[in-house]
Amino acid sequence: MKNLIDIKELSKSELTSLLDNALRNKKSKTTLQNHLNGKNLVLFFEKRSTRTRLSFDIAIKQLGGSTTILNKEDIHLGNDKESVSDTINTFGLYADGIVLRVNDHKTLMSASKISNLPVINALSNLSHPCQCLAGLMTLLEERGSLDKLNIVWMGPITNVTNSWIEAFKKELGFSFNIFCPEAWFEKYIEKMNKYHIPTDLDDIVHYRINDQILAQADAVMTDTWKSMGEDIKSQDYDLIKEFRVTEKVMKKAKLDSIFMHCLPANRNEEVEASVIDGNNSRVWQEASNRLYVQKEILKVIF
Repeated sequence: MKNLIDIKELSKSELTSLLDNALRNKKSKTTLQNHLNGKNLVLFFEKRSTRTRLSFDIAIKQLGGSTTILNKEDIHLGNDKESVSDTINTFGLYADGIVLRVNDHKTLMSASKISNLPVINALSNLSHPCQCLAGLMTLLEERGSLDKLNIVWMGPITNVTNSWIEAFKKELGFSFNIFCPEAWFEKYIEKMNKYHIPTDLDDIVHYRINDQILAQADAVMTDTWKSMGEDIKSQDYDLIKEFRVTEKVMKKAKLDSIFMHCLPANRNEEVEASVIDGNNSRVWQEASNRLYVQKEILKVIF
């Protein structure tokens, strides 16, 4: 594996091996290693970041490497400044790898073609593979296996959802169902068409909450409604509010069903505060697992 752009690019065996090693590393409590000794990685953030920035920065340093962190205001990248090609080529002069958090997935796709260095997707408007991997690791910690788990996603189909869809298609043993307004599904289809990516999701997308499916849920997931800074109009809220994760929703799921969210969260918007801060919430465990999956990604690539 040279790059990590999307989950779909990983083979099933690569995916399961990465997760198994991340779990093993966490259990061993091994912190400092020399896998990246002498290497410097550029972390470029076109969008704000908290967990991704911290986890990658610390992961690289725990593996013996160093980081140079840049925000979009720090460099010349932009329509009226410097091209993606020139920027990526410049990174390649001084660094050993590139971690990119970008507004447009096409920037990542271009970077992976241009650069002779490894490129890692730290989030785009299309996918968030590192977050999905941390979620998968959390489920493995909780249940011991992904086999026969039932996962329900509620709300808009975001970049995180798309990475979960890609993981689901790897046939890891879990089922995946999405409850969202039809209008949001159409927005997702438009986005995928923009990138010429075929979609066939009729069997997993539901425009109403299906109580029968929800009753079998081992995990209920959602994301902020303002994903990637999208403008949410008042009529959009009227469509989406039916798909909030509430205590009522969680009581319809299995008794031990867990709640997961990529963060940051807007309490009492996409999820009730009593759910995200409740006993069945695993959002902080999921966030902490970002460190371990990212260390394994770096070890595999380098």
